[in-house]
Amino acid sequence: MTEPESGSVPAPTREQTERLSQLLDAVDGADRLLVLTHDNPDPDALAAAASLAFLVREEGKIATTVVFGGIVGRAENRALIQEMGLEFRGAEALEEASAAPVALVDTQPRAGNNSLPPGRIASIVLDHHPRRSETTAATFEDVRPEYGASCSLLVEYLRAAGLEPGSQLATALFYGIQSETMDLGRETSPADIEASMYLYPRSDPEAISRIRHARVPAGYFRSMHDALASARRHGGVVTIPLGVLPYPDMVAEMADLFMKMAGVEWAIASGRHRDTLLLSVRTYDASAHAGELVQEAVGDRGSAGGHGTLAGGQVDVRQLSDDDVAALQEKLIRDLLSSLGVADEPLRPLVPEDGLGQKGAEE
Repeated sequence: MTEPESGSVPAPTREQTERLSQLLDAVDGADRLLVLTHDNPDPDALAAAASLAFLVREEGKIATTVVFGGIVGRAENRALIQEMGLEFRGAEALEEASAAPVALVDTQPRAGNNSLPPGRIASIVLDHHPRRSETTAATFEDVRPEYGASCSLLVEYLRAAGLEPGSQLATALFYGIQSETMDLGRETSPADIEASMYLYPRSDPEAISRIRHARVPAGYFRSMHDALASARRHGGVVTIPLGVLPYPDMVAEMADLFMKMAGVEWAIASGRHRDTLLLSVRTYDASAHAGELVQEAVGDRGSAGGHGTLAGGQVDVRQLSDDDVAALQEKLIRDLLSSLGVADEPLRPLVPEDGLGQKGAEE
């Protein structure tokens, strides 16, 4: 298939074509494949899952269904689904098609952030997070933590198959990479840059703008008000202890937002959505181990993971009282502050009670 002159890339390598063959062999003979993302999926997970579904349908002639647990609440993520025209099912599809093979995308078995039923073995695992020991049980796994986005990995598979992504899919893949890597500025690999160069001339810039600047509901501003009121500075660390969240990915959204503040090197956001206490951590320190810090703080209370500069965790709190949940939230934040060496730093409200003032405006 002839590629556009702009955005062209080298031919697929032998290793890439061999991986494609192994991936397709893992589901050979299946009538249907369920492509499962992590719960409350972000753009990288959504676009990568849609790409794998497209690949398997075209190359394996297998019916595919994209599945995820939780909800998509963030405005940009909802706009991405709309622009892609993505059809998906909730986690109940895993029970309805209990014999169908499952492919995990942007997550791994027993990571604690997906709806893969206990005891069910994944046929395919594609991810860019650190490899988990449980992943070795999969029929085929391709885990590359050196990549900044799972979408970049899927672009290689599409190219190896000679499949040209349409404008909708190319747009989603491009946005997924940009979102995950902060416009190629966070944990970016050469593969992410190459994939972006390949995708951009195939994407729709107007659709990208609609996704990036999606309109937000009134609840967003209520949560923003709560975040500003509760946020505190501990040296170069800002903590944002939120209450009940309108949607689960609000914690990541607030952590991303507060990282824009001058002088902030770390952002720690937390809040409760239904029966889950959520934690999201961001940093600009390229040598940091945010994933390890969050895993240590959460411990055996729940699950956690991430990369060097971003991480998240969650704890099931359905058996806890509201007071106990608040105490746990405070402890998790305090433990992270201790790990970062700023627990004894003077605590300052982000917005002084007497208003911003000239000094605050200058800061």
